[in-house]
Amino acid sequence: MSGQHRHWRAEYVFAASRTLEGDGFEVRRAIPAPKLDAVGPFIFLDHFGPVDLAPGAARGASVHPHAGIETITLLLEGGMIHKDSLGNASTMAPGEVQWLRAGRGVVHDEQPASALKDRGGRIHGVQLWLNMPASRKHDAPAYRHFTHADVPQLQQGPTSVRLISGEVQGRRGPIVSFGGPVLLHITVAEPATFELAGIAARELALYVMVGEVRVAPDEPWISAGSMARLGGEGGTLRLEVAHAAELILCGGDPLDRPIIRHGPFVMNSKDDLGRALADFQSGRMGRIA
Repeated sequence: MSGQHRHWRAEYVFAASRTLEGDGFEVRRAIPAPKLDAVGPFIFLDHFGPVDLAPGAARGASVHPHAGIETITLLLEGGMIHKDSLGNASTMAPGEVQWLRAGRGVVHDEQPASALKDRGGRIHGVQLWLNMPASRKHDAPAYRHFTHADVPQLQQGPTSVRLISGEVQGRRGPIVSFGGPVLLHITVAEPATFELAGIAARELALYVMVGEVRVAPDEPWISAGSMARLGGEGGTLRLEVAHAAELILCGGDPLDRPIIRHGPFVMNSKDDLGRALADFQSGRMGRIA
């Protein structure tokens, strides 16, 4: 995982905000932020946990719609159950990834696994949203569940890099979408310095879920719950980790502007937002059986 010459640097570092999501669970929201509306095609990043829950304390995100986006959920610890108006129902285990193309509209339900609700336990994960081009926002919805074995992994000493989307060193993640998304889950088991070469993205950001990291020897440490927008000449990413760490690297090419959001709907005009809301209220996005 070594590289030469050009390097990414941390241009802007900020702490993710805290908010309640779904049925009342806390998340750290890194995208959107006051000075960061998107990173390439990624327009949303919510980080939940790591947290130890008492019996009966686990909360999910009960039935809700989406339109105009794709969602990617990565679970690190715990268990989750997904159901949607396309008829899909699946249980998510640690290391697994779920991808949902909302397109013209879909309804889904995300809940903690029954054992987590009943007996309590640890939950940790992240959900990101990908924008869709204006010309494709009304595509048919689709869903995929990827097991741990479906996600390629690069290993360098104590550092594991899981390729959810994008290409690194000739290996490609299973999710291919608009805007050339790059999405890597990086786990470092002990203090280490490592490099990732050949990351092809016009925009790139690093989110620290656990631990501390810095992008260059002369830059400050970035703490857990913080996002760094990266810049410079691109090419090689050098990371130094102080202790064990969990990181998310995301980016790609920007998609259509403006980005107009209304809760779970993301469109390019107020008229399209109104249409999505009407489709949901009329039942045209379907219902969960």
